[in-house]
Amino acid sequence: MGSGRMPLTGYRVAVIGAGVGGLAATYMLARSGAEVAVFERDPSPPDDVEAAFATWKRPGASQIRHSHVFLGRLRVLLRDHYPELLEALLLAGMKEIRPLDHPPPALRGRLKPEPGDEDLIALAGRRVTFECVLRRLVERHPRVQMYSPAAVTGLLASPTRPPQVSGVWVERERGGKEAFRCHFVVDASGRHSVVTRWLSSIGCAAVSESRESSGILYFTRFYRQLPNRPAPEPGHDPWVGDWDWIKFAVFPAEDGVFSLTFAVPASKTELKSLARGMIFDRMARAIPGLRDWADAKVSEPLKSAPRPVEAMGGLVNRRRSFVVDKEPVVLRLFAIGDAAYCTNPLYGRGCSQAFLHAHELTQALVEANGDFRLAAVLLDDVARRNIEPFYRASVLADRDAIRRAAGQKATALSDRMLEIFFRNGVAIAMRTDPVVYRAFLRMINMFETPEEAFLQPEVIARTLWVMGQGEGFRRQHGWAPPPKAELYLAQLRAAGRNAQPVVH
Repeated sequence: MGSGRMPLTGYRVAVIGAGVGGLAATYMLARSGAEVAVFERDPSPPDDVEAAFATWKRPGASQIRHSHVFLGRLRVLLRDHYPELLEALLLAGMKEIRPLDHPPPALRGRLKPEPGDEDLIALAGRRVTFECVLRRLVERHPRVQMYSPAAVTGLLASPTRPPQVSGVWVERERGGKEAFRCHFVVDASGRHSVVTRWLSSIGCAAVSESRESSGILYFTRFYRQLPNRPAPEPGHDPWVGDWDWIKFAVFPAEDGVFSLTFAVPASKTELKSLARGMIFDRMARAIPGLRDWADAKVSEPLKSAPRPVEAMGGLVNRRRSFVVDKEPVVLRLFAIGDAAYCTNPLYGRGCSQAFLHAHELTQALVEANGDFRLAAVLLDDVARRNIEPFYRASVLADRDAIRRAAGQKATALSDRMLEIFFRNGVAIAMRTDPVVYRAFLRMINMFETPEEAFLQPEVIARTLWVMGQGEGFRRQHGWAPPPKAELYLAQLRAAGRNAQPVVH
């Protein structure tokens, strides 16, 4: 910002929620000169990351001990604008994942360096580690005041049209309710945000909202590699897979820790038994791409995990728009992250979207220079361009997954053709063709939407070439057809499934 006056100097801000989005917004706004108060319902974490992973009670962010990946889009944002945070994360043990250095077998030795490759690098680590490191950085900032635990219970507002928010009602740990007045409020309270209820209570017009169930249950188990046992090397069998009736993935983290995650259709109630550690391990060791990771000679379950398996349900895709026909429905309130765009965590975009949203909020406020209507419109415009396409992609992917899990075929000709193109074409071309592989990496790291990545003329042409090579080529380079669910369910029943754990 240089040595002159920072653009948000003189503003007093309330941020609701100290998750990744709230902490990011707090840090960015404070760096720009604002005085920021953060209100977090959950208690503060222990100082030590390992203690936080083992004991921190975080009901407001039930996903905190599930698998996470911090995508290339986020790492580039840190590299270019917040290098001190990137450095702190790496010092804490998080590591950079460079998929171009470990491509599928058919591409080894065939990938020549290209401009932009330096962006296709993700960060690997536990969500607890990321959040604790970010929180320490935020708490040290002289213009930040952290209140935790402290619950925001409503908004202060003047009865204009549209209403203008002037603060929040806060309940502190000692009891009682008090008003905190400020120039604007940021709702970063996550997927459990009740901001629409608060807005209704101050006479706000209805917020535009879309909502669909993701149709999945989510199970995660953490492991640690045994001493002197290196991580498995990539091979023919994928570490990420979709068998229609179950999805699975490996997530490397820091200090030899990694997690395995299963996502199963909510309709497959028998698979709720994956919430038991023994059943989870048996399933992991039965899947070729996970077997080398879950081998008892390679790793053991992480002893510090508070539960053997973390289970999560009720996952939705939800979009809220606070600007309708270019007019904000409320002024001086900005919702970011999952409070505005909530997507299926299976696609790993949540933290990256929240951080990007916080960055764009700060940019909009600086550009608007005190015009809160303009700031709302600017933020809405940039979110529709940079975040909303990934929300739509998540909705479409989940609809397709629900259909396939039910054993139903696509009815529309265009849908059937797209399914053939992606399943018989892209899924193999990205393992055999350098251009399609890079398109996949750009998409998975949020630099391009699926349509932008895979519907480019060159990518289409190369994919069609692969599809024309015939069944022998597909068998050589593709993945084996998904096995039937019953084969695996029989193994789980044989392992002694006696109860149906409750998914929370």
